[in-house]
Amino acid sequence: MAVLQIFDNFIQQTDNLAHDKMNNRGTTLRVLHRGTIVLLKPAILIKTDMLIKPDILIKPATLIKQAARIKQMTLLLLLFLFSLFGVAKAATQVVNVKSELAAPVMLANSEDKNYLKISLTGFNLDSTRRSPINLALVIDRSTSMSGERIEKAREAAILAVNMLNITDTLSVVAYDNHAEVIIPATKVTDKPALIASIQQHIHPRGMTALFAGVSMGIGQVDKHLNREQVNRIILISDGQANTGPTSISELSDLARMAAKKGIAITTIGLGQDYNEDLMTAIAGYSDGNHTFVANSADLEKAFTKEFQDVMSVVAQDIVVQIKTGDKVKPVRLLGRDGDILGNTVNVKLNQLYSNQEKYILLEVIPEKGTDKQQKDLADVSISYLNLSSKKQDQINERVTVSYSQSVEKVNDAVQEEVLAESEIQKTALANDEAIKLIDAGRKDEAKKVLESNASKLDSMSFSSPVAEKKVRESTNKQRKLADDIDSKDAATYRKELKEQNYNVKQQQK
Repeated sequence: MAVLQIFDNFIQQTDNLAHDKMNNRGTTLRVLHRGTIVLLKPAILIKTDMLIKPDILIKPATLIKQAARIKQMTLLLLLFLFSLFGVAKAATQVVNVKSELAAPVMLANSEDKNYLKISLTGFNLDSTRRSPINLALVIDRSTSMSGERIEKAREAAILAVNMLNITDTLSVVAYDNHAEVIIPATKVTDKPALIASIQQHIHPRGMTALFAGVSMGIGQVDKHLNREQVNRIILISDGQANTGPTSISELSDLARMAAKKGIAITTIGLGQDYNEDLMTAIAGYSDGNHTFVANSADLEKAFTKEFQDVMSVVAQDIVVQIKTGDKVKPVRLLGRDGDILGNTVNVKLNQLYSNQEKYILLEVIPEKGTDKQQKDLADVSISYLNLSSKKQDQINERVTVSYSQSVEKVNDAVQEEVLAESEIQKTALANDEAIKLIDAGRKDEAKKVLESNASKLDSMSFSSPVAEKKVRESTNKQRKLADDIDSKDAATYRKELKEQNYNVKQQQK
């Protein structure tokens, strides 16, 4: 628009000259060559690609026609370029979906298991174009939060206020014996007032009514619920739910209810005394994040990382449906939870972040095939709300599998990244068993499970740099877990293992 304004000024100046009889005879315009600067009165600069012979006197009337023509041509050119840019931009502002098998070519007449990976990668998002955020902070202010913990919790809440803007909605709930709305859901327009309220009302006392706090947080977000904005709860707690409903099943049901509304709950556990099984369940059933913060001084870092996700959501209400062929058996989902009903698999994700990959990994047993035969294995359907276009996008893909008698062809076709992910997810399942062994007091057996995981991953080698890197990183983590089991505090160790497992299953960065 600035370019068009310059042309408007140019035409206005020439028009004034044409009607200025006193100065008309003395008006000259010198144009040197194509692409140079044209000077017309002080401070009026025009760049033109039109070729006009040098050292000629241009009459004002002619100048007006020349300027009008330049403006018209430039406007058409700009409209054309903008249309191209718009098309290119629209073409890239969609979730990248990729459906692939670990073994797209299988050995003829075999009944081997295979792994179907449906990956979704969020498109790049300009931070200035992010969606509005509807956030509830639910903060534990029970007696156990005394001292540095409550101080850091207040600082984290204030950090949240400062990171939001006037398009966002914030509410703050604090809970002890009961839950209390400290800041009702409101637009972030008066930050000093919001900060003052946080400083005034968040002080330690009483017990831990975690269920009541989360319920009230859901209620606050629900007041301004809009599927075209990011609806999120951040829950902070350092202890066990000990008043009101306290069971994992009751709080999991609450998380499921939030997920149905499109609200994700991120849980942040402080210190060594909170219930990590409960906190990961709340996060998992609502498709939120979970973070273990051993030292309250690191709470701000955890909050900053969480806000990077919240401010980069590009898609919501994601539904992935996989319909396998009648003779294809869906065995189990690795990592994320979902429903398997006959030959139909349904998985829901609440939110997808910019430039981050989330995936569904399904173990299947394809039907037998003969040499050189190709068969349909599954139809994949993905629907989601695109927060860039504000429209519902639908993507459909068909997955096929081929058969060969050649072992070499089968091996050459292996998708190493899918195979690597399947093995990493299996270690997460084994780690769940290790946790059960630890809880049963069988630490030595748990250590053997972790060591076995590390050895199995270490024995794998891939030509794909991406697959190799993922497996090496996972191997190192498994080895560290095996080494730390004897030396670390039991409560801290269990929380670290639980957090790491959650990150693997949910692909949390």
